[in-house]
Amino acid sequence: MLRLITLAVVLGSLTACQKSQPDSLGYQIISTRAHDETSYVQGLQWVDGRLFESAGLYGASTLREVEPATGKIIRKRPLAKTVFGEGLTIMGNEMWVLTWKENTAYVFEPDTFKPIRTHTYQGEGWGLTNDGQQLIMSDGSSTLRFINPTDFTTAKTLEVLDGKSPVTNLNELEWIDGQIFANIYQTDKIARISPQDGRVTGWLDLAGLRRHLGQPNRAEVLNGIAYEKSTGHFLVTGKYWPQMFEIKVTKK
Repeated sequence: MLRLITLAVVLGSLTACQKSQPDSLGYQIISTRAHDETSYVQGLQWVDGRLFESAGLYGASTLREVEPATGKIIRKRPLAKTVFGEGLTIMGNEMWVLTWKENTAYVFEPDTFKPIRTHTYQGEGWGLTNDGQQLIMSDGSSTLRFINPTDFTTAKTLEVLDGKSPVTNLNELEWIDGQIFANIYQTDKIARISPQDGRVTGWLDLAGLRRHLGQPNRAEVLNGIAYEKSTGHFLVTGKYWPQMFEIKVTKK
């Protein structure tokens, strides 16, 4: 009897361990679209059929509305030459944009890019998304911050772990069906993260997309995740990438 109980415990532990392993995600390319290859992409969001993008670098940081089907720039607003624009998200009637080392979050009106207000924060700003109630921010570490949008105070923090290992360099973020998707800076991988416990629940490797980039190019790291709810498809791109890719994410 004791041996049977011990065996059941071991098998139960193995099953739990197997369940805790992140899913290996795959993808299918649905369409390839043009993208401004001069854009150092920082944030990307698809909202009600409209695509918004933020681009970084000192002296070149901009906000853009982009035509999703063609990549054509519909509207563009430069940020101050003294700031390095970072992640972007739209919640309600407000567009939020982070800065890298300037400790400032800018809030704009999405339809006009008219400035509304600013907030200050400590540390670096990298990626930004929202769950409909709170902003969710990355700073290049393994920690995500959940931010109160009224005053930009931190409501809670969440450490992202793959098993027991911290996942650092969390960059551009996207909230999709109750999960957080994050570009991992300096890689072509995207992590799917549980907002409840910070556990990585899936990995998506998009290194294969580089074979489909137009040549010549100066494409740098993958960065930029947008989600179209009506189709369930993703739109992904990267820094200085001449293309965006509409993909369907699958489980291998």
